[in-house]
Amino acid sequence: MIITEQKPFDKIKSMLEKFNKVFIIGCGECATLCQTGGEDQVKEMKEKLKGLGKEVTGTAVPKTTCDKRILRRDLKKFKEAIEAAQAILVMACGNGVQAVAEFTSKLVVPALNTLFMGEIERIGRFYERCRACGDCVLFETGGVCPLTQCAKGLLNGPCGGYANGKCEVGGWVKDCAWVKIFNALKEQGRLDLFLKFRPPKDHRKWFASGPRELVWKERKEAKAEEREVWIPGERWPPKETYSELMKKLKDGEFVITGEVEPVKTTRVDKVLEVCRTIKDYVVAVNVTDNPTAFAYLNTLTTCYYIEKEVGLETIYQITVRDRNRLAITSDLLAAGLLGIKNVLALSGDFISVGDNPQAKPVYDIDSTQLVWLVRKIVDKGEDIAGNKIDHPPKLHVGIAANPNAEPLEPELYKVLRKQKVGAEFIQTQCVYDIEVLKKFLDEARSIGIKLPVLVGVTPFKSLKMMEWMVKFVPGIKVPEEMQERLRKARERGKEAFREENLEIFGELCKEIKKTPGVAGIHMMAVGFEEIIPSLLKRAGLA
Repeated sequence: MIITEQKPFDKIKSMLEKFNKVFIIGCGECATLCQTGGEDQVKEMKEKLKGLGKEVTGTAVPKTTCDKRILRRDLKKFKEAIEAAQAILVMACGNGVQAVAEFTSKLVVPALNTLFMGEIERIGRFYERCRACGDCVLFETGGVCPLTQCAKGLLNGPCGGYANGKCEVGGWVKDCAWVKIFNALKEQGRLDLFLKFRPPKDHRKWFASGPRELVWKERKEAKAEEREVWIPGERWPPKETYSELMKKLKDGEFVITGEVEPVKTTRVDKVLEVCRTIKDYVVAVNVTDNPTAFAYLNTLTTCYYIEKEVGLETIYQITVRDRNRLAITSDLLAAGLLGIKNVLALSGDFISVGDNPQAKPVYDIDSTQLVWLVRKIVDKGEDIAGNKIDHPPKLHVGIAANPNAEPLEPELYKVLRKQKVGAEFIQTQCVYDIEVLKKFLDEARSIGIKLPVLVGVTPFKSLKMMEWMVKFVPGIKVPEEMQERLRKARERGKEAFREENLEIFGELCKEIKKTPGVAGIHMMAVGFEEIIPSLLKRAGLA
């Protein structure tokens, strides 16, 4: 059914301001069930308009307002009342409003907003269940629609934004759709479908050139349209290495990477200064892409300046949140032109947590499809649609993983899926508990994940930062002993807090290096980069 809500009465009042004679049309189907356009709501609207001094020439509640045949039949007896009206107020969905508009030359005013197609859980509670995408995958997803139940509409989820089975979008209240999908498929013994790579959606069925239509007389028996999907296969160890990072990983060297964050500015001098500070301690540096959905300086340009001015290799973070497949393809070609060799494929924090929450998120493709796209461009010299690329770029593609994820299984199977479509290295979210890391690595290897893992380490710039992360970042596990040591150190002053940071994270880095299956450390000390040289020296890694 189509779910609607009534527009604010002030809005309806303003649309009818110049019209004194009004005919009201409701709907006996969806709007009646939603209690937005049934008999009772039409009567209530009639009284409100009369209270404004309007003359209501008549009312009608057709059985189905969006069915033109029924609409004409049910409105025949109201012909004179409709003719007497200056405007027709329609309390139905957008389909119903347009059906009425085609039925009469009178001004038609919509009284409702059309929200989505959904189902009724109970009276007064409606849930979106179908996006009418024209390419249903419910067989592969345990009966859970990823387009409607996943806030990002991912076809190869989950993203990194779930904890305790809940989705980050909306404040960790709603269930993560892809955890639900994983659990359903696991119960059915069909986890092979979870690992299946679903290529980018063909939006021509969804966004047709003009209104979509289906004509029975022209309808033929549907034929299966199985697109042949090129799967690059696993790319570790790589046959060719284009970057210093990948050469060292292939040779088995323990590597350190850093991370910088361009902000809302046209200057890169501070970022370049930071890169010069850490250049001798890291093999490459990540450049973030509008982190936490804040609109910052372009990542690609910043990567170029770092490599040109500092001579430090970069890892170009690229999210699918802000770009469609055309824009992403253009950016990947530009990366090749600018000499960038490493890409980190990410979903991106949801738009609602950023500084432009009114913006429309894109998610034309997901991060798994982005890995696949990079491989297709590099290995086949083709874009998503199969168009040939002249002189394709030479890029390595990495992915993110979260050892703190709860439940952990969907996260691991997602990583395995990305490995199967050509991911070459992993950088994890920050880890504070070595036992959490060991569990992640053990379970990853047990299901066949063999990519080199760079473990995320984030020292605390302040006590406030630590307490914020513990309280507000679901899934982050900071051992009580570590928290207590830092609290006591802060009581002794800022310098003591810094020294305790060096001691704690120096010990943690030593433990990480000793852990089997770890290929390196990813230092995420944004805003606190000056500690990296001292920290790595303390850990014996510099």
